[in-house]
Amino acid sequence: MTTTNRSSYIGANKIYVGLVLLLWDVCFALQGGSSLIINTKWKLSLDVGLQPGTWMPKRYPGWAESGARLGLDVAVEFTETPFTSSEPLVGEKESTFQLKVCSTESVFVSERGQQSVTFLDGGWCIQRPTNDVRNAGGTLVKPEGLLKFWLDCPTGAKKKDVEIRPNTRIFFTTGVWDSPETAKIQDDKYREVLSDLQKIVDQTKEERNQQDGKNFLEEILSFRKMTGDAKEYDRLKSLKESLERQLPPTGAAVSSNDVKIAPKGSLVIKGKETWLPGSEYLILGTFSVSVNAKVM
Repeated sequence: MTTTNRSSYIGANKIYVGLVLLLWDVCFALQGGSSLIINTKWKLSLDVGLQPGTWMPKRYPGWAESGARLGLDVAVEFTETPFTSSEPLVGEKESTFQLKVCSTESVFVSERGQQSVTFLDGGWCIQRPTNDVRNAGGTLVKPEGLLKFWLDCPTGAKKKDVEIRPNTRIFFTTGVWDSPETAKIQDDKYREVLSDLQKIVDQTKEERNQQDGKNFLEEILSFRKMTGDAKEYDRLKSLKESLERQLPPTGAAVSSNDVKIAPKGSLVIKGKETWLPGSEYLILGTFSVSVNAKVM
């Protein structure tokens, strides 16, 4: 089941000339530690650099102008321990839990040789979208949950002109499917809709091939049937597109208990203080997710 819009997620955020502004009306936070993602471990692979629409070079002139990319890996565990603080971009305090860093440090090679980067524990929250949101590719989707979390990077990291400044808090957003039963029901329905669509296509082809030799009354009856089939086809096509927006994307990472995380998500950081109300968030890059991979 491949589809163009089942790819990467940017979460319930609105991108407007490179700024990320919260849309509080499109989701609600997970209450309590009831998600199957609890106690699962994942490897996050950060890809830091220029992204379409980012204001990083405007806020920090020269940032990533060379086109360089900075890659960092970090292993994390989603715990059920209530966290001591919260972030508006992630969720309310009562819905925020500890994201534990499992790897000692991340290593990358820059023009100055091998560099080590440290990440500190952060917080995580799952929000449930009530409307469609846009993924990292700009496509409207509706995942089962929006997985939002942050990690602190006290050491910072720099490769050429791509830099994460020391003591930067990095925010992550991606799609999550933490109810295998719901995902299976949706997948079964999707397959059923695809089958029904194909039946209508096949029947229409057969009707058109049998047009020759029909009398006027038979042609009228055939036309009415094809018109009815066309309406049903439109209904099924709309349902298919709706299910595609909800299903896990192709290439999603899958844990041993069948929790799925979208293969790519967004990275943002807080920008400088401006005249705009609330915080400004700048697109830092993207990240991918895998399961049970050893992080050196």
